Amino acid sequence: MNLNISKGKKIAGLIGVGVFVVVFNLVAATLIIKYGWQKVSILLFPGFVEKGDINSFLSFIDAFVIIFVLYALKTALGKGVATIDESSKIKLKDSIKED
Repeated sequence: MNLNISKGKKIAGLIGVGVFVVVFNLVAATLIIKYGWQKVSILLFPGFVEKGDINSFLSFIDAFVIIFVLYALKTALGKGVATIDESSKIKLKDSIKED
């Protein structure tokens, strides 16, 4: 593999852009959940909010945890972490034949 400095700069730049996009998405989604839950909770559960059974205010930590879990699930299920491509199918068939 031929690796030169300009390729390394491009790769580092792309990694930096990717990290920025992930952080921006997490921060934006955290703010949306934090401030959106106040309105959604009152619309969905007005009686429970009035009684105090459901809190209509989320802390930033709670909103971030919710978003982080949802983002991790979306990434894991969306990218196909547990999928089998054609080469994996061939290897699986070959291993079954050997047994």
